[in-house]
Amino acid sequence: MVNATVVLPMVLWGVVLLAGTASYRGPELAAQANLPLAWYDAVFVRFGPFFFLAPLGLRAFSDVADEASSPTPARALVVYLISGAVRLGVYLVGCALGSRAMSDHLFLGASVVAAAHGEAIACSATATRLVATARGSSRGGRSKLRITVALVAAITGTAVATATTLLQCADAFYTAAYFHAPKETLVAGVAGVALVPIALIGSILPASRSLSQALLEL
Repeated sequence: MVNATVVLPMVLWGVVLLAGTASYRGPELAAQANLPLAWYDAVFVRFGPFFFLAPLGLRAFSDVADEASSPTPARALVVYLISGAVRLGVYLVGCALGSRAMSDHLFLGASVVAAAHGEAIACSATATRLVATARGSSRGGRSKLRITVALVAAITGTAVATATTLLQCADAFYTAAYFHAPKETLVAGVAGVALVPIALIGSILPASRSLSQALLEL
C-alpha cells in the first residue's frame, strides 16, 4: 500500500499530460469549452509556488506532538526551496535563450505536485503515529488534548495535500488540451523529470519509510 502512494501520483501526472496532449484542441476553442477548474487555475497562477506551505505548516504544527516526523518540516522546506530554485533556473535559462518551447505553467505544476505528494505521505505518517500514541498508555508527557489537536492538523494537512495533487493534475489536463501545443507539453513533462529526484530523495521516500514504520506501530 505504501509503495502505491509513492508511485501512483507520478503515474497520474504522466497520464494526464499524455491525455491532455492527445486531446489537444487549441486555445481558439478554449472560450467555448467548459473549464470547471478556471477558478483553481486563477489561484494557481498567482500563488502556485507557495501551495506547499499549507500542508507543510499543518505538519509543522502537528510536529509539536510528533517529534518523529520524517522528513522534518525544516528539511522538507529546504527540499521544496531547492526544487523551486531549479524550476526557476530552468525557466530563466529558457527566457534568456528566447525559447518558448516549454509550458512553464505545466513545469510549475510538476513542482506543485511533487511537493504536495511528499506532504500527503508525510502528513499521513504523522497522523498515523498520533493515532498510535493516543491509543497507547504512554504519551511521553503530552496531553490528550495536545495530541488530538495535532492529529486534526495532520489529517487536514493530508487532505489539503491530496486535494492539491488531484486538482493540479486535473488542471494540467485542461492546460495541455487547450492552452499549450503538444510539443510545449512534452518539453515541460521532460523538464519536470528533473524535479523528481529532488522530491523523491528529499521528501517522498523518507516520508514513505516513515509511513511504513508508523503503520507497524498501530
